[in-house]
Amino acid sequence: MDGTVVPSGAKPELKTFGRTRLSPGRYVLDLSVVADAPLTVDGQSSTFVEGYCKLRDSKIEEPPPFTRGTYTTDKGKIELSGDWPLLSTMRKLIELTRQGIDPYRVMWFYYDHDWSRDADESYSFFAVCDSKVVLESCHFSSAEPLILKRETESEPVWHSHPYFDGAVERYWYRKFYTENLTGQLMVLRPDEPILYFYDRPQVRDVLQEIETVTIVKMYRLLWVAIPLLVAIAFPSIRLFMAVVAVVLTLDVLWRSWATRKVGKD
Repeated sequence: MDGTVVPSGAKPELKTFGRTRLSPGRYVLDLSVVADAPLTVDGQSSTFVEGYCKLRDSKIEEPPPFTRGTYTTDKGKIELSGDWPLLSTMRKLIELTRQGIDPYRVMWFYYDHDWSRDADESYSFFAVCDSKVVLESCHFSSAEPLILKRETESEPVWHSHPYFDGAVERYWYRKFYTENLTGQLMVLRPDEPILYFYDRPQVRDVLQEIETVTIVKMYRLLWVAIPLLVAIAFPSIRLFMAVVAVVLTLDVLWRSWATRKVGKD
């Protein structure tokens, strides 16, 4: 016990996502933070976990909109009421179960942080299960309970395990940024948000390329002029200098042809 006294009838304080930036990597579900959070299920006092289990084991035909709590099942309606962060989190988990996905088998990967004009903050994850991305974008508000924890192996048995774990994270981030629409949009966003374990493609500086090629051509043309001037100054080697000028001219023509597509797609 830490000595903290919770007044009678007061709701225990939940650990939330808060306003601290998260670390990139793989997260897993941890409902211990919210297990005993109070909810009302069909008018009866209950907890978050009890409500989750009841919904999980029901055949839900229609989920509620946003943070509402009325779920339509094949056996009638199940009514949940409580604080909106709890209802919002519940809806995310139940939406996965409706797709036949066990949230405990999902790997969650954090990829973005956002905020609104009203000072609200959110954290975005994509979800992986059965070797595929099953959810491209899932947003948790800063006020929602921190039901995801960073998965780490504190004392690995085998030396290679942490490196394989790191490779798994890199694999899914790169797959997300290259194959999923949301990830591709993250790469293309003009504000250039942080991309994890992925190098942003460098934009070509077309103007710089054209300027460089032009300078090279001018430089080569100056070399053509030199043997011509020498031939004028020293007539005895005029023929030799003429051959040198022709060779340098051919070099300029070849470079012009080789760089004809510079600055074009």
